[in-house]
Parts: sequence; C-alpha cells; structure tokens
Amino acid sequence: MPNQTPQSPAYPLPDDQALGKAAHEALNAHWAAAARLGRVMAVVTAAAVRDILTDHDHDAPFDATHAELVEAADGSLHGTGRYWTADGTETSFTEAIGQHEAATGVHGMNEWAPYLGDTNRAVWSPLVEEMPDRDGQQVFRLDLAKAAALPLD
Repeated sequence: MPNQTPQSPAYPLPDDQALGKAAHEALNAHWAAAARLGRVMAVVTAAAVRDILTDHDHDAPFDATHAELVEAADGSLHGTGRYWTADGTETSFTEAIGQHEAATGVHGMNEWAPYLGDTNRAVWSPLVEEMPDRDGQQVFRLDLAKAAALPLD
C-alpha cells in the first residue's frame, strides 16, 4: 500500500499548551478527590466502630481507641471486628456485643472501609500502626481518634 500524504488533519486537537494544562488540572482534581475520599472514609470508619459499640447511640460511651484493618489483595482495607481499648486491652465486637450484632456491624463497616486503599494511602497510613502479617495479609491498627479528627473537606 503506497503512503498517502494527508491533505488535512484527521481530527482537530487543542494546542499542546492547552492540552498539557487540562491534563494537569484533571490529575490534580483526581488526586484531591482521592485524598478527600480517604479522609472521609477514615472518619466514617471511626464512626462505624462507635456505632457498632453503642448501637448507634451517639451519646453513649464506648471504649475503642484502635481498630484492626486488614489489607486485601486489591489494596483495599477491611475491618475485622478486633479493637483495642485505652488501657491496651485487645478485644472484639463479638465479645462486646455478641456474634450476630458484631457480624452485622462489621458487614456495615466494610461497606465503607474498602474505600481506604492504595489511591489514598498517604491519608490513612499516618493513622495506622503496622501489625504482624496474618495469613499473608498486611494488618493495621487504626488510631480512631486521629481518624475522627480528619477534616471532611
């Protein structure tokens, strides 16, 4: 097939400067949205722990200071139902509120916690302490007070 010289561009494109500016603006908006998602989901995760332990009574006292999260193969985090109290006691939602309620609570918590992942690791990684791996999964201990203090905006 012989080479043909085009008579006009196949399709119009913006100039390189406008295209570069638009690409940078889109990337900046993407990373800002990922960071906001991480902040909001860290706060939601802290709220979920409170809600599980208080049966959604936001004025009720609760004793959790840290919650365990495990990292799935896709990089997302998931609550396990284990948590720590201020005195360092490790316990679980099951021990605190019973098997059925704990399972329901962890299920609800894990509607939101998996939005914490690789795309917003810079947000949540300062809030966690790495724990020993378990069954090949990375395990973290989330500081609930630090998570709850994040700005939503």
